[in-house]
Amino acid sequence: MESYIVPIGLTVIVLVLIAVAGCVVSMLFSSGMKRPKLPAYSLDQEWTLAPALYSATDIEPMALPRHFDPSDVEGGYASGKW
Repeated sequence: MESYIVPIGLTVIVLVLIAVAGCVVSMLFSSGMKRPKLPAYSLDQEWTLAPALYSATDIEPMALPRHFDPSDVEGGYASGKW
């Protein structure tokens, strides 16, 4: 078992160095990208976008982190005047 420590350790170190180098290269290539500026919204402006409200039936079924009954639903809905 002790004879495998050096080869495995060197392999892990080389893989980490390759990943770090890849991250640095990707940051260098993406540093000149221009992203569109979003206009700032303040509360004194009128909100012109439609609400984006979704109910639990609008999404695809998902695996829940616990057992559930068929009557259980994830999510809900919101209503009211803005």
